[in-house]
Amino acid sequence: MEILKAAVLGIVQGLTEFFPVSSSGHLVITPFILNWEYIPVYYTVLLHFATLLALVTVFYRQIWRIIKHFFSGIFIAAYRKTNYFKLALFIIIATVPAIASGLFLEDFVERFFTNPLYVAVFLLVTSFVLFAGEFFAKRKERKQKPGSTIHNFEEPLISTNTVSKAGSAVNVKTSGYIIALITGIGQAVAILPGISRSGSTISFARFFGVKREACVKFSMLMSIPVIFGAFMFKLPAVFEAVNTGQHFSAAGLSAGFLFSYLSGLFAIKFLVKISQRRNFNFFALYCILISALIFTLIFLRKL
Repeated sequence: MEILKAAVLGIVQGLTEFFPVSSSGHLVITPFILNWEYIPVYYTVLLHFATLLALVTVFYRQIWRIIKHFFSGIFIAAYRKTNYFKLALFIIIATVPAIASGLFLEDFVERFFTNPLYVAVFLLVTSFVLFAGEFFAKRKERKQKPGSTIHNFEEPLISTNTVSKAGSAVNVKTSGYIIALITGIGQAVAILPGISRSGSTISFARFFGVKREACVKFSMLMSIPVIFGAFMFKLPAVFEAVNTGQHFSAAGLSAGFLFSYLSGLFAIKFLVKISQRRNFNFFALYCILISALIFTLIFLRKL
């Protein structure tokens, strides 16, 4: 039974980490719906690390180029002019707010991980952010000239159009560094269970008219240092829990890790593909439905 629970939680984590529906929220509501014990934070971090490996598996070429160009750019000026070096800077800037929220808000946030009511409320916030991101992105795209936004991962310089007072369209570049910082704030807010990290970061970038596929890829890449840092911080707790037999045995941890990795691979490839031709409003509707289900269960269990 323990391995089955671990497998279910791994699949839930893998699918919802990159889908804009909040993996941390689903790791709270899944035990609530199934009447299981709430899982400890260290196990959540371990499952997140499995999805991180899935991300590295898919994007290892781009990740290597980013790392190579960044460290080469420290010493060689020519590399500092490349898109990969600039993308590395974007990721670093976007990581700062998440680090700050993790350091100063961790104790405050942990109380939300055992209360599905908060998750239901935050899922509604996620749905609003997703709807808003698509709404404002469409408005900007209607005003933009062809080629004024980034169209693929290798072109991270971001620009948007504004309209002059006379009504004529003017191509005005919005600083990619500012967009990266604001997107990073979206990642920092997602420390709350139910606030989707991918949903917030994708939508915050979409507010500036950035192409959806580019938002998805940047959202995935900017999660790497945050997930890795959280895993390293919680690694001693993982070893201690395994040695003392808390909650999950080594077999249970391994099963959850494996299923989280495999389902994460599927979610990454699916989301990248679907972002090319569909908006994410159906994810927003899903968040509303799950939130309604949680409210209903809470009400019924109090009767």
